[in-house]
Amino acid sequence: MSAAKAPPRRATSAKTRVAKATEQDTRTVTQKRAEGLMDLAQLGQGICLLMGQYADAAAIGTLFSPVASELANVAENHEILAKPIDFMIEVGPYGALIAASMPFVMQIAANHKLINAGMLAGQGVQPPEVLEAQMKSQVMQMQAQAMRQQKAAMEESKRIEAELQAMMTEKSGT
Repeated sequence: MSAAKAPPRRATSAKTRVAKATEQDTRTVTQKRAEGLMDLAQLGQGICLLMGQYADAAAIGTLFSPVASELANVAENHEILAKPIDFMIEVGPYGALIAASMPFVMQIAANHKLINAGMLAGQGVQPPEVLEAQMKSQVMQMQAQAMRQQKAAMEESKRIEAELQAMMTEKSGT
């Protein structure tokens, strides 16, 4: 057996990691950084909406894109700026998970009166009374369907019982 050890892994720069990912993607490193920053800005925008900071949310939505582009451009030649941006891009799927979870979390918060559902209607958050009425309706529909199925099964059982009884009577009569 060989006790040879694998050579130590070389530390790769943030630019190199993103560049390797770019080999399979037609976007440039700068474009990926700009898009990643915009994704983060959307999270920030959602938080602003949650806090009722509509003007800030609007500012992020309408004015941050050029900032993201320029930050990405500057990061192209400045590793100190590139590293945190690239780290955030690598964490991107978690950001997407957070963004996907936000409507759910906001709805639960609205259900418990921690936030005003009306402030977040644009995010798909509904007043808890609406959800409660919808759920009660669904439950009653399921109960009605179960009762219909039970009634049909009972009727089928009675029909089969009567058929079986008729066959027994016929058999004993012969």
